[in-house]
Amino acid sequence: MAVGHHTRYVSIAKEATYNSPELTADAVGEVESETMQQTYDILKRSDMNYYGSAKAVTSKLMSSGAVTMALQPDAFTLMCLHGITGVDSGSAADDARVFTEIGVGATDTLPSYTVMCGRDESEHVFSGQVIDSISVSSSIGEYAMLTVNFTGAKQNDDNGALHTTLPAYTGDAAHFSKAYVNFEAGVNTSDFSPHVQSIDFEIRTNRDLDNTYSLSSDTCIRKPPVTTREITGSITFHKSLVASISSDVAKNEPNINDLMSGANALKNGSIAAPALSALFYVDADNYIQFEFPKVIYEMPETSVSGRDSQTMTVNFHALYDLADANSMMQIRCKTSDTTVADYDAL
Repeated sequence: MAVGHHTRYVSIAKEATYNSPELTADAVGEVESETMQQTYDILKRSDMNYYGSAKAVTSKLMSSGAVTMALQPDAFTLMCLHGITGVDSGSAADDARVFTEIGVGATDTLPSYTVMCGRDESEHVFSGQVIDSISVSSSIGEYAMLTVNFTGAKQNDDNGALHTTLPAYTGDAAHFSKAYVNFEAGVNTSDFSPHVQSIDFEIRTNRDLDNTYSLSSDTCIRKPPVTTREITGSITFHKSLVASISSDVAKNEPNINDLMSGANALKNGSIAAPALSALFYVDADNYIQFEFPKVIYEMPETSVSGRDSQTMTVNFHALYDLADANSMMQIRCKTSDTTVADYDAL
């Protein structure tokens, strides 16, 4: 347990200049755990005079870690989602906020953050952090969960006094009975597949940390550049789906017969009718919806035993859509947390 009042927390602030600490938080998260740490390489010298290395220095200082929390549409979560997409469209027709990926050839870059971790007696400050990946998971009987992985420059020396700012969001997080998945169509609380038992996916930016250093510096001097974006995941159904059972294909779920030859594994939808969409719903004013317009499925995996009933798991990969989306994903969300009004303007 914490030894004092509000002495454990994670807050973040968007940086105006890379690795210039912003010590006033833009948002405070309702975080379950965090593992932010500094690491460094050790550079050893060997020579023929001794049977072991006699000299060494530290080299290439960096920080990284993960923040895990229940998936809820608060300003902290939306800042993290903006950190892997980069474009905030503000209000859409249904008064929702839409995050889209920075387009091919755009001059914009994904933001960097200062992450501040309260740890009982002092605040540990990690500036120059970018989001390397996020993972979302949801399964029967559990809250939907979000894990955000940061990476970037070394930890700051100016660890300071604890702050007591509390999260502004007062709502709950999404849980299993308000998680909805649909296939080849939009998703809402009345139009979804009734067969999904769990879903998890990871969105990776695959940051190139090695190419952020230069001579004369022991840590990152620029944002770790994004390389090939990857989106992978898996969906488990509560029974094996086959095309001969009409109720199982009514929502266009991937089924064994359809994917057997591999010819029907690729599903090329659109933003209006994504190949795969997942809605994590709290109420009409608080939700997060992930839309993947184009996906390809692997062959389903299914098995039975004397103890367990049959289930079916399908792995998938989201692809870049060359049609109307011109992206790999879109995130539509709405929040009652007005802490951040415009994520692009931070």
